[in-house]
Amino acid sequence: MSLQKVKVKTAVLVVMLLGLSIVCLGLGRYNLSPIEVLKTLIGLEPEKMAHTVVFGMRIPRILLVILSGCGLALSGHVYQVVFRNPLVSPDILGVGSGCSFGAAFAMVFLGGSFYIVGTTAFICGILVVTLTLTLARRSTHKTLSLVLWGIVMSSIASSGLMLMKYSADPTKHLPSIEFWLMGGFYNANYNTVVLVGLCVAVGMIILFSLRWKLKVLMLGDEQAQALGVSVKKVRLLALGMATLIVATIISVVGLVSWIGLIAPHLAKLYTKREDLSCACASMCFGGILLLGADTCARTLFPAELPISILTSFMGAIMLAVILIQSTKVSLHN
Repeated sequence: MSLQKVKVKTAVLVVMLLGLSIVCLGLGRYNLSPIEVLKTLIGLEPEKMAHTVVFGMRIPRILLVILSGCGLALSGHVYQVVFRNPLVSPDILGVGSGCSFGAAFAMVFLGGSFYIVGTTAFICGILVVTLTLTLARRSTHKTLSLVLWGIVMSSIASSGLMLMKYSADPTKHLPSIEFWLMGGFYNANYNTVVLVGLCVAVGMIILFSLRWKLKVLMLGDEQAQALGVSVKKVRLLALGMATLIVATIISVVGLVSWIGLIAPHLAKLYTKREDLSCACASMCFGGILLLGADTCARTLFPAELPISILTSFMGAIMLAVILIQSTKVSLHN
């Protein structure tokens, strides 16, 4: 598919995401029609309750959801491009396990406030990935070594998490740890939106500046080096930026599963391209999927569901459909 067609298809996804956002602004315990939402946004709705609900509660939450979905999808896309493996997810270097251990440690030993938990989770997630990258530098097979050391460090962090859960107070700390591990946007506010937005924006700018070098990197390390690309620097910078985005999102909202794996797959099927030219489409799919899941989580049941319950279910179904279609295509060919 030509790049021009990819841009057109991406524009369609952007319109869909904006339309879905307007609809989701009106859904909840206090329902508003799309017309009422638009009137509230432009200041024509006189009812104070509508203004409070839209601007005070739903806008920051929906913005955080979209930013998180876009960031996770972009990071997943970059990981799959760098490792040249469509089954790679953003947690391959251990960032999720590191953040989880940090959050559990903060809840057990540091008081468990939102900002302390988020900061500790971020630091531990970055630390685990830094150790993974540092240890992998000594190997001659860089890509394979990154994956293997990622598995090692992720297992160590997971063991630490289990130790924290074992030592946690079963009536006080343990429920908080388990609930955090399932993720949620119930703590969304404008401060978290700004924090995640800045990290996603910085990472996105740097990653898009590397898009041509990453495209060359897909040809293989030897070909990339022959074309003048510093493979080591490009790979580390791309993985570093993608990891920074993921660690920031996880530290704010907890673990959100499957989005970083499924959204890039949907974008590739939609655009018929494998490189970073469909990264924008991947981000749109991430925002749409996570926004739909979060809206269902907060509206379909009396109590809000943790987000990973729905994203795991949606992701498993979508991956199964993709695998079935791939099998049919293989058999047909």
